Amino acid sequence: MKITNQLKRQTSFFLNFLIMMILFFVVIVPINGQNTKNNLSLNVQNKPLSEVFQQISALTDYKFFYDQDIVDKAPRITMSVQNVTIEDILGRITASTNLYFQRTNNTISVSAAPPANMAQARQRQSKTVTGVITDDSGEPIIGANVVEEGTTNGTVTDINGNFSLQVRNEATLHISYIGYLAQNISTMDKTTIDIVLQEDTKTLEEVVVVGYGTARKGDLTGAISSIKGEILTNRSTQQISTAMQGQIAGVQVTRDSGAPGASATVRIRGITTLSNNDPLVIVDGVPSSLNDVVAADVETMTVLKDAASASIYGSRAAAGVILITTKRARDRQFSFDYNYEYGIDKPTTRPKNGDVIDWMNIQNEVKWNDGASDPYSQYSQETIASWLDKNATDPYHYPNTDWVGLLLKNSTSHEQHTLSISGGTEKLRTKSTFNYQKGDGYYENKSYERFTGRVNNDYNITDWLHANIDVDFSKSNSIAPSQINAMYWAYLASPYYTPFWEDGRYADAKDGANPVAGLQQGGTNRTNYYKFGGKAQLDITPMKGLTLTAVIAPRFQFTKGKKFSRAVPVYYENGSMTYMQSHKTTNLEETRNDNNSQTYQFYGNYQNIWGNHSFNAMVGYEGYSYKWENEGASRTNYLLDTYPYLNIGPEDYQYNSGSAGHNAYESAFGRLMYSYKNKYMLQGNVRTDGSSRFAKDNRWGTFYSASAGWVMSEESWFKNDLVDYLKIRGSIGQLGNERIGSEFPYMAAINFGNSYMYDKSSQSVTALQNAAQYNYAFENITWETTTTYGAGLDVTMLNNRLRFTGDYYYKKTSDMLLTLGFPSYAGFSAPSQNAGDMYTKGWELDLGWSDKVGDLWYSVSANLSDYRSKMGYLGDKRTIDGNKIYEKGSYYYEWYMYKSDGLFLTDADLYDENGKKYPTLTANDKAGNIKYVDVDGNGVINADDKVKLGNSQPEYLYGGNISLGWKNFDFSLSFQGVGHQRVLFNSAWIQPLKEQWGAVPELVLGNYWSQHNTEEQNQKAKYPRLTYTNTANTYAGSDYWLFNGAYFRVKNMTLGYTLPTELVNRVSVKDMRLYLSINDLPAISNFPKGWDPEVGSSSDFISTSFVLGVNIKF
Repeated sequence: MKITNQLKRQTSFFLNFLIMMILFFVVIVPINGQNTKNNLSLNVQNKPLSEVFQQISALTDYKFFYDQDIVDKAPRITMSVQNVTIEDILGRITASTNLYFQRTNNTISVSAAPPANMAQARQRQSKTVTGVITDDSGEPIIGANVVEEGTTNGTVTDINGNFSLQVRNEATLHISYIGYLAQNISTMDKTTIDIVLQEDTKTLEEVVVVGYGTARKGDLTGAISSIKGEILTNRSTQQISTAMQGQIAGVQVTRDSGAPGASATVRIRGITTLSNNDPLVIVDGVPSSLNDVVAADVETMTVLKDAASASIYGSRAAAGVILITTKRARDRQFSFDYNYEYGIDKPTTRPKNGDVIDWMNIQNEVKWNDGASDPYSQYSQETIASWLDKNATDPYHYPNTDWVGLLLKNSTSHEQHTLSISGGTEKLRTKSTFNYQKGDGYYENKSYERFTGRVNNDYNITDWLHANIDVDFSKSNSIAPSQINAMYWAYLASPYYTPFWEDGRYADAKDGANPVAGLQQGGTNRTNYYKFGGKAQLDITPMKGLTLTAVIAPRFQFTKGKKFSRAVPVYYENGSMTYMQSHKTTNLEETRNDNNSQTYQFYGNYQNIWGNHSFNAMVGYEGYSYKWENEGASRTNYLLDTYPYLNIGPEDYQYNSGSAGHNAYESAFGRLMYSYKNKYMLQGNVRTDGSSRFAKDNRWGTFYSASAGWVMSEESWFKNDLVDYLKIRGSIGQLGNERIGSEFPYMAAINFGNSYMYDKSSQSVTALQNAAQYNYAFENITWETTTTYGAGLDVTMLNNRLRFTGDYYYKKTSDMLLTLGFPSYAGFSAPSQNAGDMYTKGWELDLGWSDKVGDLWYSVSANLSDYRSKMGYLGDKRTIDGNKIYEKGSYYYEWYMYKSDGLFLTDADLYDENGKKYPTLTANDKAGNIKYVDVDGNGVINADDKVKLGNSQPEYLYGGNISLGWKNFDFSLSFQGVGHQRVLFNSAWIQPLKEQWGAVPELVLGNYWSQHNTEEQNQKAKYPRLTYTNTANTYAGSDYWLFNGAYFRVKNMTLGYTLPTELVNRVSVKDMRLYLSINDLPAISNFPKGWDPEVGSSSDFISTSFVLGVNIKF
């Protein structure tokens, strides 16, 4: 494609330009302003002395300690010197200010008295105080400032956080470090002091990660939510997506399986398109996937929810953006951490089947309902009554098989190891994290194993040149049965059939339907996934406030699949053989899927503050290319089932497949942020994207946003002792969507095939390859565009202990791609075209409280959100998909089914008071069937009587966290749920005798309409008559089966204890924490007994995990 070639040319230009820039700054800049440790060049004009000290510190390794009052009173400094020593510069300052300096290693103390007098004063009534300074997790803080209050006497902590300082007998020490709350500690009667510094949350939040840079939190005017990585880590989950449930307002996380390694679906602020609604995931500035990151790597996760924050990503941001920043090493902080977890997993709940007696009774019931004259037409009362006695002596001919117990385990386990190594110097820092996970499923041949690693390197080459070299890799192995869905078969197979014969051979069960044989002998489906990624980033700071950044980030992924399915013989009682239904032949399928992407970025950030004015500007360029290729090969009808290799299979039964594709985009973007007095904020974003998915004339799209904020609490007239901070926000902007499925939807496509042609000369039929166009295309299709309007409120109260955030938004998606009507005589499938509109509106609330009382600290937070997505103009098209519909004015995939009016309790209920028969769905509806409403009143129940029955999406999503700590103990609890959702009762939960021989769900027993019941009993029946000939009535979609699927779940409870430092130090351990976690407790819901709200009818159980863990820091 032309855009791909353009990308290659521009990439080459970009790399050459980058090399020239590096050479310029490496060679030219040092010539103009060279400074060494021994020789300095300094040019200051009428600068405060404190700023002069800052410039010297920036040019050297020296740190200044001084009394602020003394320095503030000193005259301003004017000096211009070239290539002089530090002593020369200090001497000039002494001559101008009458201040004196004493240098000890890299520490320079400033005093109004000569050094000799300083030393004499220090010797009077002095003592040496030693100690260690750590953070609240026990990590030593390297380089913390320890200063004797009221003097310039001070020092800094070493690599282990230790310090030693000679002070007056009654001195007070001032302890400080960037990002932590300063402390004043009295040394009265103390010579050893251990100090724990607490993070300054307010300071840390001043700078947050935004697209292509950072910004002061106070300057932001968009809807942004952030959580720390440790919150995700505490969830103890295999996938980071499941750890996000309930954590962020407006972020909906759903799952339908608890299989090992299973991920979840993430939606930000609802549904905005009929195509791809997955959010864009950016890891350290590069497009990625949630499944490629483990929680242990995450420093922070930031969600950009509105146009003001997400439009900088343009055409990929319509569904929101998730920014993940991974952990990096801190300056001169060395650590070696190991974390181990072992968990026992048990189903939150599990359904049950009836036994063989229930099964025979239900067989009789169904036969009777379907026309048999005798209620015991298939199994006599005598047979039923004597069955279990005979089973005790002859279980092979009178089975009562518990297939669930044979196929599924009661519990399983998982484990996780995390090793983290961090360290470095002022010039070079490295953070390495390695993670290993393994989990087993609830049945044989089901497991997941993953090993990941990430190495982040930071290089401070000079004061103005910095580089990051990051590498990450992942390898995962998934194993599943080759053909058998054990969850489905466990609840399908009837207890009436035996799995084995007395001699140990597999029994045929029901004509070969023996899932135990298929599971144990049928082979496996193995999937190996490999990923390798890297990022090289160069930051150049040619002047204060300006940073130029260049990034190149390649990513490679490779998937290898090997599905070997064996033929499994099973035996009839007479000894004859057949094959298990799903394993009649031995087959091998192998797949190779690989893809790679390249991301190139070049952007500049400028930030500055002039008095009351704060300014932030960014401009940049990004290029991205993606290529993929899939290959498949298979052979069937193997004679040998012990060698899973393609060349062993017969050549007459070999098949191949393959496909490939690519896409690319280029972008230019910019952002402006302005703040006046930290009170009035403005922000604007613009991005222009060009995508290979669209034709040349429609390839480029421009997306913008504008937003504003007002900090009302900063106004002079705002007088409120309760409110500490009050900000009002508003935004408008456009976001695009180019992820529309097809890579070249504007181009017609052809299919290749074979046609059989008769050759008259040879009088034979020959297969010839041909090609034909199979779809029509419109060249003028272009971006889907979502316009978003938002307003928000941020409030903190009661000395910042109470926090509240509220947002309201409205989104309109235009030019959605739809497949509209197309004349059939054209001979092509209908093309896609920009024709649809969609509307989404919603709101979010986030509330939090944190405080500390003595040794007890605690915090409580909760969030609540809701949205509604409705369809606009759709080209007069109505789309019915099963029991759901979308058309103009409907909800997104709204329920569309029959209305019901209970059951026909008796035959008399089939007629009205005039003796006229009520219209029925089928001709053989009887007493016990569902009574459907004739909506159009034409006397016939058909598809015209279906009506829209409301939103099918979850409503009123909520979540929350409770955390507290007391001395060495810590406790946390998180919860999540759905306030309301119209859920359709799954027929698989109650339908007996599926496939005409299956088991009987325990749910249905005693709860269905029956001819054996009294009229009063039938009035209380939950389910209609049991039938196999009239399931069209029983299981037709209707409001009879709709119920409120709201639920509440405790997602995690963790109790931890940190061992005393003096105890673990004896074995050369800095810190050790033991903890017990319980994840995914059983949900409180209206779902039928045995069924979890988050699991599908044939999906693996959601597990309650009991996790024991230990974290050790060396």
